[in-house]
Amino acid sequence: MEKNKKQIKNNKKFYAGFIIILRYLAEYKNDVVLLSVLGIISALANGAVPYLVGRLFDAILDPGKIFVGMPLEMPLWIFFVFVWGVAQLVANIVDWRSNLKSVMLGEDIFTSYMAKGFSHLIDLPLSFHKTNKMGEIGDRINKAANSLETISNNVVIYLAPQFLSIFVALAIAFFINLTLALVMLAGLIIYIIILLYVVRPLAKLQRKGHRAYGNAYGDAYDAIFNTQTVKQAVSEKYEQRKIYNNFKIKAMGIWIKIFYIWQGLSFYQRLVIMLTQLAIFSLSIIFIQEGKMTIGELVMFNGYAMVLFGPFVVLGRNWQTIQNGMVAVERGEKILSTAIENYEPENAVILSDIKGEIEFKDVCFSYDKKGKYVLNNINIKVKPGEVIALVGESGVGKSTLIDLISGYYFADKGKVLVDGHNVKQFNLKFLRSKISVVPQEVVLFNDAIKTNIKYGSFGASFKDVKQAAEDAHCTNFIEKFPKKWEQVVGERGVKLSVGQKQRIAIARAILRNPKILILDEPTSALDAKSEKIIQGSLERLMKGKTTFIIAHRLSTVRKADKIIVFENGKIAESGKHEELLKKKNGVYRKLYEFQVGLHSLHS
Repeated sequence: MEKNKKQIKNNKKFYAGFIIILRYLAEYKNDVVLLSVLGIISALANGAVPYLVGRLFDAILDPGKIFVGMPLEMPLWIFFVFVWGVAQLVANIVDWRSNLKSVMLGEDIFTSYMAKGFSHLIDLPLSFHKTNKMGEIGDRINKAANSLETISNNVVIYLAPQFLSIFVALAIAFFINLTLALVMLAGLIIYIIILLYVVRPLAKLQRKGHRAYGNAYGDAYDAIFNTQTVKQAVSEKYEQRKIYNNFKIKAMGIWIKIFYIWQGLSFYQRLVIMLTQLAIFSLSIIFIQEGKMTIGELVMFNGYAMVLFGPFVVLGRNWQTIQNGMVAVERGEKILSTAIENYEPENAVILSDIKGEIEFKDVCFSYDKKGKYVLNNINIKVKPGEVIALVGESGVGKSTLIDLISGYYFADKGKVLVDGHNVKQFNLKFLRSKISVVPQEVVLFNDAIKTNIKYGSFGASFKDVKQAAEDAHCTNFIEKFPKKWEQVVGERGVKLSVGQKQRIAIARAILRNPKILILDEPTSALDAKSEKIIQGSLERLMKGKTTFIIAHRLSTVRKADKIIVFENGKIAESGKHEELLKKKNGVYRKLYEFQVGLHSLHS
């Protein structure tokens, strides 16, 4: 009973993949109709060929027969050669045009799916990106796009019209000789039963194989993205062993099992075709000897046997690709059907501008919605233009609090308000356009320095870009590069030092000129001299803006209007620097004394 339930579930997933493919093909209905018409013409032309060849053989064996037609008379065999040539010419021209069109359509489907898939990824919530391996997700989209192209070309567009040839072949076969036609049909039914018996149980194994490859790609990309960490830890051999085991042992092991199953299927398929042809030849010889059949009809039946089994041979040969593809498309569609971020809720708030007033009212938040709160009963009120420092050990909820302001996550309980409006009700693109973040770990795009500074302010002039870079003290190192402002920084900004990347991020924030500024240890990677220079730029940038500083080095938060100290997801205390130092057993004082103590030890 349990086995039947699993089988039904696998069948549903297989058919779900097929329905998804048909849905995508519906977007190209004009092309599909054209290809279907061409396929029908090809099927009819190719279906006529065995009949014409058979009649040609009979005409050659009786060369005295004359074809009488207006206005010509000619030997019958010449007439059949001519008609056969016309049928072949039509079939070849139609097949050539059909192949050309189907390849172009397949490429269109592939590129459209890839563009749609990766565009959809960008629109998915941040929570999706933080909980999934992007290497694995990218591989799923790529496999789905490839499968969609392959199945569209080889099955729906190419193979489906070929099945019309089967009906043409059977109709003519039954017309010529009922007994031989029944033999052909019996062979075909046995062939299909074997095909279905073997392929149905494979869906689960193939899905397992796809998951194994997905995990392998995910781990491999993870290692490549973190190459510096791998090399620093001298862990190349460890990662290489893991990559080898994932691909060669786990993934390949599954696909070898699948391969052996398909090879067994191929053997039995060839055996059925051979036995069917043997039966046709044996019966044909008897019928010829009894005068019930001509040699031409024998040739004809042999040709129709190939027409009959041909599409199924192709289907059997490609069934592994088809079934893998159905699974891949179904897995890819799970990503594309994941709900995108709701940028614009009903009656979304878009203000002419924002002042920067922010309030947290009884806010509680957890990532898994069922575990311990990361933020618990948070109450903060920030006036426009105030500078707020968020202090505490790692993992106490400082970065999470900032993510709630940008609407990357929403509070489980309570409200986060910006200018009196709940963040949940804002048009999120509008809200985020008023916020700039200078993160501790800056990630740049593999593009020119100028483009990286302009990112998010695409309409800014080059003059404004240069001014922002000047204010962030980037100009000196930019001008030293061979291509200066057009210098490509490498993937994730690998060609720049950490300090240089941080200055680029500051220049980007200066150019954007936001109402709300978030600084996540923006000077942590700078030397003392650079930090002093940048600090002046940051103070000018912060002027008139509501600013949140996530700080571990407490020397950077002394001038804050308010310091909020977190402990275990709660606000332990808040106040100005001097006020908090007066609290004998205060959390802030302990952190400060610890840092000062470390400093004096090193000096």
